[in-house]
Amino acid sequence: AEDPPLICFGNEPSWGVALESPGRAVLSLPDATPTEFVGRSSRIDVLRERVWRGKPANGVGNELVIFLREAECSDGMSDVTHPVVARVSLPDGRFQAGCCRLASAAAATPLSPHAAPSALEGPTWRLGTLRGIDAKSLAALSPPATARFEAGRFQGFGGCNQMVGSYSVAGDRVTLSALAGTTMACPPAVMKIEDAFRQSLAGPLRFAAADGKLRLFVGSEAEPTLVFAAAPPPRLEGVAWVVVNFNNGRQAVVGTLTDTTLTLSFEDGTVAGQSGCNSFRASYTREGDRLAIGPVAATRKHCGGDGVMQQEQEFLAALESATTWAIDRGMLDMHRADGERVVLAHGPQK
Repeated sequence: AEDPPLICFGNEPSWGVALESPGRAVLSLPDATPTEFVGRSSRIDVLRERVWRGKPANGVGNELVIFLREAECSDGMSDVTHPVVARVSLPDGRFQAGCCRLASAAAATPLSPHAAPSALEGPTWRLGTLRGIDAKSLAALSPPATARFEAGRFQGFGGCNQMVGSYSVAGDRVTLSALAGTTMACPPAVMKIEDAFRQSLAGPLRFAAADGKLRLFVGSEAEPTLVFAAAPPPRLEGVAWVVVNFNNGRQAVVGTLTDTTLTLSFEDGTVAGQSGCNSFRASYTREGDRLAIGPVAATRKHCGGDGVMQQEQEFLAALESATTWAIDRGMLDMHRADGERVVLAHGPQK
């Protein structure tokens, strides 16, 4: 029989794998863009186990291997029991454990799986009102709590931790899966808000999105439990970005050397900045979140200091390899085609 479509996930640390199409898997990690893999599964019926093994769809990178056993599995974060235990060997060598739910589980209720785009999708929504939480405390969160719904995938930030999951829409109702996420500890006041935010997203919610506002209601209640405002779209151009980390070309993302500053700014098809010793310029094109840079031209000054010139060479090579960009809580996050991060930078500090 054909293998059922599954959504697999782990909580500590957070990861997710969608096995919703035959021969395809989509791996999601908190610090990387989703990566598609192509492969196949083999099964041992008597043990009620199977193994899915695949390579990146773009042909670059190591294998993803998923061990699946049909047995009750607790996600450790809710009272829900899932039907499949998962063990995942990630391409970077890490080995993680978690659970899988049936991708069609939402169809067991009157809600149908996500299909057409709806009014709640697209923007990053900033949380402005949360029932039971003081408005001043919520406004003091920096960065603010957010939610984003896009093509069946939910991404959120509760003030301390990131949250990811899937969702389904039927009419004016949205239902989220059990959410995975990072597990950082923050001050009690922040954790109180985050816990209330996470709990408020459980169960079917009625939504109304209009005039840049998203309201989520429990059942038939007249007053919303959560109210969001659409955040301005992310802005790549016109910002002086300061590099925090870059890919050194040896499968490592590293920080910048002490007493060196790496910068970049995008404007009118040109990216320019400082690479630790020399200034540089390159042309770029972008379409949506897709980006192409290069070739890079730099001045030819030589600087002393241990590793300064090597850092410059590695940073400029990383910059030329970027294919996607995103801005998350004020940080510019650029990745190459295989999903590896190449540059992480912040904007002006307040």
